Amino acid sequence: MNLVRTSIALLAGLVLAGSAHGHSHKFKSLEIVHPWCFETSDTAKPVAVFMTIRNASGRPDKLLRVSTSIAAKAELRDGGAAPEAEGQVIGSVAVGRRGEVDLKRGGPHILLSGMKKQLGAYDAFVMTLVFERAGKVEVEVQVEEAAIVEPAKH
Repeated sequence: MNLVRTSIALLAGLVLAGSAHGHSHKFKSLEIVHPWCFETSDTAKPVAVFMTIRNASGRPDKLLRVSTSIAAKAELRDGGAAPEAEGQVIGSVAVGRRGEVDLKRGGPHILLSGMKKQLGAYDAFVMTLVFERAGKVEVEVQVEEAAIVEPAKH
């Protein structure tokens, strides 16, 4: 019986440890770290998507556009004057050579509108990022609970 309890405890620990780590996607010299958004209860409201983009290359790159099948429109936005502001549409997001950029609240981010379904906590969906040099990168966006202010940085 102790062996069963120990096995269950170890398995639970591994599951919890795995969920505590963020996920990332590596493509060429880019690493897309923990793409995420908040859960939704209304498809009429826009959804902001956040992530960190790291560029290990000696050449700068730019995120030019994004798309996903779960929204009618996906736009790159600046942060706006207030943290809750959606900001203005921007043409690209620069990622410096050997640098990183955070797509975050109050800064540049991705805004989805015309949502085709509600997003529940712990769901995920695919988004395509198009970069000037690296080309197309598909990432999985994790949906976080609305109660979370912002996931830990990884």
